[in-house]
Amino acid sequence: MYASDEESSIDDRQRWSPATQNELLGKNVSATSTRERWISRPFVRLLATNMAFGFSISCFYLLPKHLTVTYAATPGTIGAVMGIFGLTCVLIAPWLGPAVNALGLARTICLSQLLMAACSFAFALLDGFGPTMLFLRTLQGLATAGVSTAAVAMVCELAPADKLGQAMGLAGAASLIMNAIAPAVAEPIGARFGFGWVFAMSGVAALLGFSFARKLPAHARKLGATSMIAVPRRTQPILLALAFSGAGFYVVMAFLAPLAMSRGVAAVSGFFAAYTMAALTIRVLGHAWTERLGLRRTAMMAMLLYGAAIAAIAGVGPRSLVGLGLVFGLAHGALFPALMALLFHDADPAERAKLAAFANGVMNLGMLTVLGFGQLANHFGLVSVFLTTGTLVAASAFLRDKVNSP
Repeated sequence: MYASDEESSIDDRQRWSPATQNELLGKNVSATSTRERWISRPFVRLLATNMAFGFSISCFYLLPKHLTVTYAATPGTIGAVMGIFGLTCVLIAPWLGPAVNALGLARTICLSQLLMAACSFAFALLDGFGPTMLFLRTLQGLATAGVSTAAVAMVCELAPADKLGQAMGLAGAASLIMNAIAPAVAEPIGARFGFGWVFAMSGVAALLGFSFARKLPAHARKLGATSMIAVPRRTQPILLALAFSGAGFYVVMAFLAPLAMSRGVAAVSGFFAAYTMAALTIRVLGHAWTERLGLRRTAMMAMLLYGAAIAAIAGVGPRSLVGLGLVFGLAHGALFPALMALLFHDADPAERAKLAAFANGVMNLGMLTVLGFGQLANHFGLVSVFLTTGTLVAASAFLRDKVNSP
């Protein structure tokens, strides 16, 4: 589907890490030494930064519920508010990689966290839906793209090549755990005190992330210039798969709450908790299974399950909410680390920020589908949205990469 299963072609030479200012070990250096050293203090700091930003952005997973309850928003309106976020990430993708290289990974994360904090506090002061909300969502898209791009590129710098899949899983897990914690904490606060307090919490979390990011390692030297637009041919099927999976993810984030509420499910935090627990289990404990299957087979199987889970959400109800969250989380937890590890396999260090920017861009290109699906839901109902999206995601598992990796 994506890249060859030949994942052991990293050369034996040491390579320079701009983030750590040290040499990274080749594959034939002692495995015991690699296991002992690769989870470093900078990597732990990056995990803490991801957790703080994950809490901040996860508070906004309840934004569709806020719009539905407070403003009686239609699916089309919800799609516009959620989709403008993704549109920003898509439009800036070609320029984001060079900008991140120029600013440096740590500085990009710091500035993006500050921007996210400012937007969240501004959201807390809003008293209605309008252009200001759309503008703030645009800025949030810029901040999220900055953090996502720089953080993924830094994972590549901090982790040895043979541990990249596991490192991607752990880095994603650090923010993923907040997909459960943030809605579980924020939903009752929003119901009792108003969503302004939820958005204020998001701002505080982003400021905490900024404090962690200030201590992340800076680039030791300037990376070589790269083309803004050109993307290696071998990565194109992987980016396409990320676009399909991103579409599925954001359809669930945008339309789960309205569909569940229409069927008498007042709280959806149980879905997020189940999804997060399942995804975390796979990402923390499932790396041995992934290594045995290979990244390519893991990605294919996870994509099929992901599509099936999204289609099944069309039947969501009080008794099925948690079960659907578990299946969705299992697929999500396996799929994204596998795709990201395939994307960065043997990537040149100077290309990493660009690839991370395009990965973030295509996933948010998937988010733009909520604009169209919102209109589809207005005419045919939300059930049609989940069935259509799930089918497309599952079908994308049969894409084939015709380019052999080294």
